[in-house]
Amino acid sequence: MFENEEIKERRRKVMARIRDYYRVRLGKYTHQRISDEWYFYGLGFVRGEMTYVFGFNSGFFKKETLPDMQYSHVGVNVLVRTNGVNPQLRTQYLKFFKHHLGNWVSGPEQNYTSFRGGVGIEFPHYKPISSFSSDDDIVRYIQDGIDGLFDLYPVISKNPDEIFDKVVCSSAPWTESIISLVQKQLAK
Repeated sequence: MFENEEIKERRRKVMARIRDYYRVRLGKYTHQRISDEWYFYGLGFVRGEMTYVFGFNSGFFKKETLPDMQYSHVGVNVLVRTNGVNPQLRTQYLKFFKHHLGNWVSGPEQNYTSFRGGVGIEFPHYKPISSFSSDDDIVRYIQDGIDGLFDLYPVISKNPDEIFDKVVCSSAPWTESIISLVQKQLAK
């Protein structure tokens, strides 16, 4: 069944509000994705030959099949890629996020795969869309998830075990380091 235009317009307005909050708290997003599976703004990070290492995504996600809705959940996630070059460092990223997101996640870690061959772990901060009574409630929930990611910025800034060296935002010109980004956001 197709969604009606009113639902699509409401979702678009929620995402416009999220986009602005995302930029203010976390920094300018590096990508926006819209598909049958998700509608989100994300900030991805790469490290040289390792390519994608992790990312932060906020928006609407399809986590279960519902007959009248394209997306079933809203919220924020952290994706950590576990396959690829330098598995030891990838394990350190996984341990870092597992440790620091323990009270933030809303459910168990999940496996994810990407269309580019990436495999990893998804740390979810989601709720079913049906559990919200208004679009304002949805916006507040996603903002709360974004705030939880912002709470990681002081720890990332300290660069524990130097794991964030050479990690940059995944957008051209590929020069803004995560350390620079988080320090800039913390100074606001």
